[in-house]
Amino acid sequence: MMDYESDNGIGYSALGIALLAGAAAGAVTALLFAPQTGDRTREQLRQQANRAWDRVVTSRERMNERVEELLDTIAIHSEELVQKGKELSDKERQRLNDGIALARSELDRLRRRLARLD
Repeated sequence: MMDYESDNGIGYSALGIALLAGAAAGAVTALLFAPQTGDRTREQLRQQANRAWDRVVTSRERMNERVEELLDTIAIHSEELVQKGKELSDKERQRLNDGIALARSELDRLRRRLARLD
């Protein structure tokens, strides 16, 4: 499993665990200091758990979006590199053809000189 990092170096899995730990700590604190009935406290705990879960889902969605963006960027740059490689090959092929043409003309010139010497 890959551990993706956010911009500040914190891994997303660590961020998710921190969110859940924070939600649990908040729930325990609410239980200890709640001046209300158990039903009301349980409802608040449910709400806090739902909010924490929503944050986890949102973080996961953001992570998935970021991964998709990175994959798109890699795909774009890969296409550019392949195209540049093709262009470079065409340029090198043209230089080679130019060199061959120059060599042929030089050989023809030398043949003509040799033919005059005969």
